[in-house]
Amino acid sequence: MSTEVQHFLHERGIATSRATPYSPRGNGQIEKLNGTLWKAITLALHSKELDIAKWELVLNDALQSIRSLLCTATNRTPHERLLGFNRRSGSGTSLPTWLTSPGPVLLKKNVRSSKYDPITEEVDLVTCNPQYAVIRTPNGREETVSLRMLAPRE
Repeated sequence: MSTEVQHFLHERGIATSRATPYSPRGNGQIEKLNGTLWKAITLALHSKELDIAKWELVLNDALQSIRSLLCTATNRTPHERLLGFNRRSGSGTSLPTWLTSPGPVLLKKNVRSSKYDPITEEVDLVTCNPQYAVIRTPNGREETVSLRMLAPRE
């Protein structure tokens, strides 16, 4: 920090420091994110057969992949949890891969006749967009549901 900036801040009663405050919890979260990010970068470098010195070329792709990862507990991406809407990539809005092709998925049932009834039922995904999906129930009826009601079938 320049002496001019330090002088300006001290005139206004603002303390300055050369080091960040000690925060082990915050430091641990950042170190975990950095480790995850570095793994994504090295995978992208390896897949594009680039040298490790060119890591900046794949940084945006690595960040996109991390921000688009689906948390199975919440059925949302980190971007969606933070900002409330789906992340848009350079090619449009990103969707989880299990939503890109028709097939069996799980549908959360909000109304059950008994607490012993299963909380989900298997349905067929017909088509979807970033907010809604068209599904086919086991009895053949097609419905439009929110993507938040769907989960991948493992």
